[in-house]
Amino acid sequence: MKADVIIPCGGSGSRTGLSYNKLFADLGGVKVIEKTLSAFCRDDVAKIILPCSEKDEKLFKEISLNFDKDIIIVRGGATRGESVKNALAFCNEKFVAIHDGARPFVSQSVITRAFEIAEKSGAAVTCVPVTDSVRKKEKDGSVAVNRHDYYSVQTPQVFKTEEIKRAYNLAEKDGFTATDDAAVYERYIAKVAISEGNPLNKKITTAADLAAFVPEDFRVGTGWDTHALAEGRKLILGGVDIPHTKGLVGHSDADVLVHATMDAALGALGRRDIGMLFPDTDPAYKGADSMKLLEHVISLMKEDGYRLNNLSAVIMAQKPKLSPYIPAMAANLAAAFSVDVSRINVAATTTEKLGMAGREEGISAICCCSLISGN
Repeated sequence: MKADVIIPCGGSGSRTGLSYNKLFADLGGVKVIEKTLSAFCRDDVAKIILPCSEKDEKLFKEISLNFDKDIIIVRGGATRGESVKNALAFCNEKFVAIHDGARPFVSQSVITRAFEIAEKSGAAVTCVPVTDSVRKKEKDGSVAVNRHDYYSVQTPQVFKTEEIKRAYNLAEKDGFTATDDAAVYERYIAKVAISEGNPLNKKITTAADLAAFVPEDFRVGTGWDTHALAEGRKLILGGVDIPHTKGLVGHSDADVLVHATMDAALGALGRRDIGMLFPDTDPAYKGADSMKLLEHVISLMKEDGYRLNNLSAVIMAQKPKLSPYIPAMAANLAAAFSVDVSRINVAATTTEKLGMAGREEGISAICCCSLISGN
């Protein structure tokens, strides 16, 4: 089937704490309305009609140019019902779907299901079962009702175009208003079949909704470090002093695991590496405890507004056997980043006697870490 789609866009940002239409709010690089429109740029959608206020018309027109779909901007009314009725005048397909502009997370399967059920039954309303206990308000208090008898209503709601037009014309004559289109249809035409929705298909209504839907900024960085082994040096890995006949050579304590970790974090931040931050020409860092240097890198993370999400590192060493010391290394890193140790993965491998590590000339470490915004 082919359908026209109406997406009412006449709301304001008052309940979301915005000074502008919430459909222009940013969802991690994409506007709410852009995400909603993207969902309906389908082959079975003939055109999309956006009823909006006069002050927003220009911006909606600019946004519509970014989509390869016939999008018509029309003047909205004082109420949602009036806006829908105005938009219906531009619909000529057999079916029309009406979807909340502030419901940008609708999935393709939810849309397809609503279209199929409407084609079979004449009208479909997307719903999800109520999962919370429900009480009905009464004059002297409230009474529990069976939640299994109730649904939460979502969109899209799909109707035969001529029937929903007739329903809105009759509603206008009666002065009847409703919070959704299915209620108007049901009052004047017929019952509406239920189409299964999805709990993720939420509507952005309040400031808390908007904050919850804005994705955290996610960064990933990779670090690598290698140091030679020599006698007369301590072997420090992950802040753990490991008994061995040789240790790593470097200006600091040469802890390759921590060095790789710092470079991974700095890379995720878009900052320069530890060679720039702690140059080996600076006597201040001679023999430095790398865990102390890590504290400084973590302070830069916090300064930039990020925290560790998780970290995965691999140490490459032929000898000594490192597995007994890995839990202590992971614990040290977890404590430094103030995260649970489950977010830290440290592994060790030999290189089957191949290369520099295999010849026991040195030890290398590679680390990948992900950061998320917020402290």
